[in-house]
Amino acid sequence: MDVFEAMGTARSMRWFSPDPVPDELLDKVLWAATRASSPNNTQCWDFVVVSDAAQRAALGEAMRPFAEATTKMPDPSDATDHRTLQGARNLAAHLAEVPVIIVICGRNVYPPHRPQEHFMWSAVYAAGQNLLVAARALGLGAAFTTFHGTAPDAFHRSLNIPDDRHIGVTMPLGWPAGPVGPVTRKPLAEVVHRDRW
Repeated sequence: MDVFEAMGTARSMRWFSPDPVPDELLDKVLWAATRASSPNNTQCWDFVVVSDAAQRAALGEAMRPFAEATTKMPDPSDATDHRTLQGARNLAAHLAEVPVIIVICGRNVYPPHRPQEHFMWSAVYAAGQNLLVAARALGLGAAFTTFHGTAPDAFHRSLNIPDDRHIGVTMPLGWPAGPVGPVTRKPLAEVVHRDRW
């Protein structure tokens, strides 16, 4: 599919088949992620690709308290909020079964004389978006999550991430087991301001 169709249908996928992702497809989505913009072309990102079952299980175990907490949250009446919570519950409970988990890390290195984190995050999040769209274009599903934020020490320790790297995105990746289709977004007229607000 072309890039516009991929962007328009790249829903956050929180339901996955356990089928493995071939290395050639994994290489393509990682290639796409590294085509993202970064400040002064610093390319201040690293990708930890977790496909080993024991490593995925360790991350799943780290998510257990969050998964349990989501079961106690009341179901929202808003349809979008309800769907998002159901997906989060499923993904947190079954993270270890997702065939690939990509953890995108950043280095706070720009500008060299006085690094500022917002530059690092701009690169990490751009890489994550590229990865998400590339996954959709290849028929895969992915979700842009911050699950690591509920257990940062466990993620760093389990994946042996250096202290000077900051986790920005935890991206499950695999074959969709949930609905794909158009994303729901506001019309351009509501968010685009030409020449002035």
